Amino acid sequence: MLSGGHTRVGFTTTPQLSTSPLRFDHRLSQIANNLRLVESLGHGPALIQALQTNPDLLEPQVFPSDADRSIAHSLLQDEGIDEARPIALFITQTYRAQRKSWRAERFRAVAETLHRNDDMQIVFAGTTAESPAIEELRSGLSFATASVAGRTGLLELAALMSLCDIALTLDTGPMHLARAVRLPMVIIAPAWSPAIEWLPLDNPRARILKNATLDTQPDDYIIDEVTTAEVNQNLRDLLTLYPPRTFSGRS
Repeated sequence: MLSGGHTRVGFTTTPQLSTSPLRFDHRLSQIANNLRLVESLGHGPALIQALQTNPDLLEPQVFPSDADRSIAHSLLQDEGIDEARPIALFITQTYRAQRKSWRAERFRAVAETLHRNDDMQIVFAGTTAESPAIEELRSGLSFATASVAGRTGLLELAALMSLCDIALTLDTGPMHLARAVRLPMVIIAPAWSPAIEWLPLDNPRARILKNATLDTQPDDYIIDEVTTAEVNQNLRDLLTLYPPRTFSGRS
């Protein structure tokens, strides 16, 4: 107001300072709420028309370079992954303080099912600090898998994700990269984190499994309310909708 700006738009607890004050709509995602700022600036009709033409405009995007893609191909080759065969990405670890874990034996059960029924090669992604937990999980599987944990930057990981066919992931940072490269995925979400905040709602490529609601993070919380059976079923549904080695993100 002191700067003399004629239009002051935003989410605020002091609406008298804005020409177009907004209140957060808890029925909408963070992205959809933020796009209301554009509407308040007079671009509503154009925005709505663009979204009707291309709903993917609501989704984030990343743009790996040719060098990033080359590194991704090399990593898969080094790990013995055959790009002519289906590839599933597993993100099994997340920031420990946020308590978003799923039991290792359940990840193993899903991996075994994908490998047995769909000839899936499994690639694990994560940070260097997460490598020990990933290696322990991998050691309990009956077939060879790959891990790129701690070996990629963000754009290199995005490039690698674009070479995969499907993902099983916790609600964590790399999930948003998978979302940005249009990778079909099943997301195991914690009960204490509202889905409306950051999860990809109304995205046909994302299946969000969140079967309980909690106001706080329990100290001993594990996402046991999400079962292996429903994870397997949702992966099966996505593989039917987006058959391996065909979805457009690979280009």
